[in-house]
Amino acid sequence: MTIALGALLVGLAPNKPLLFAAFVLYGLGIGGVDASMNMQGVRVQAAYGRSVMANFHGVWSVAGIAGALYASGVTKLDIPLGVSLTVIAVFTLAIALPASRFFVEAREVEVGLSGEDLDVPWRPILLFGLVILVFYAADTGILTWSSVYLHDALDATKSVAPLAFAAYETGAIVSRFGGDFLVRRHGDVFVVRLGTAIGIAGLVGVVAAPAPPLAIASFFVVGLGLAILVPLSFAAIAGAVGPAAVDVAIARLNIANYLGAILGGALIGAAASSNHLRWAFVIPLVIVPSVLFVAKAFSVADVAEPTGR
Repeated sequence: MTIALGALLVGLAPNKPLLFAAFVLYGLGIGGVDASMNMQGVRVQAAYGRSVMANFHGVWSVAGIAGALYASGVTKLDIPLGVSLTVIAVFTLAIALPASRFFVEAREVEVGLSGEDLDVPWRPILLFGLVILVFYAADTGILTWSSVYLHDALDATKSVAPLAFAAYETGAIVSRFGGDFLVRRHGDVFVVRLGTAIGIAGLVGVVAAPAPPLAIASFFVVGLGLAILVPLSFAAIAGAVGPAAVDVAIARLNIANYLGAILGGALIGAAASSNHLRWAFVIPLVIVPSVLFVAKAFSVADVAEPTGR
């Protein structure tokens, strides 16, 4: 409800102070949903007794594309912002309220709001948080600068340049909808290492691309490799902490999403805005290999997954 109300107020705000307040409200809703939906995903995966988390994030990727198409459509039709955001608010409520009846309830644990009464180990939160931070740093850079890179550095036309991000998102969808199958066959550690290696290869292609076609193909490869890392990180935290501490651990782990976005926006944006667009993508190429050093930590998910099969 907070997201819907925030979106509605953004469209209707008559001045900047109210607009900023609406964005704050919207951000609070997004943060809560990010954390709570990953909590739901972990509970559903535990109920199934097999890897399904990547599919949930695959649906998120599909919805992201649908949202981009909606934004493009209302812009082309010159629909007022207030009207388009009102439609989004109504649609959000129409989906969220009925769906909430089917949410999996959390295990009842009597703790304070801060989770101080729980023994929540910080090591796995920091390890998996590093993976999520690295992904979102790369993801933010690609979201913001991939089209600019193709247009300004590789002389792509304005109609071709957006295909870079479209290719990246397509790779992410394939990765996430196919990732659970690979996890069931080969385990989380193997899939994390494979995804990281594929992502690194894709980033090398992006940096070295002499022309738009190779860059677009490389962005697809980046999405194909890296997109699996986040759902597996949230799934793995469940095997690394006690059942009573899972929700608190996921909430803390979720902070890495935004830290990564800030890091990616600051570092990659600084390089890109300094007319070094190609070098901007060297930054994720340098930081992504760090995931290989913590990939073994995902073995906790391999151990935990067979329960209930």
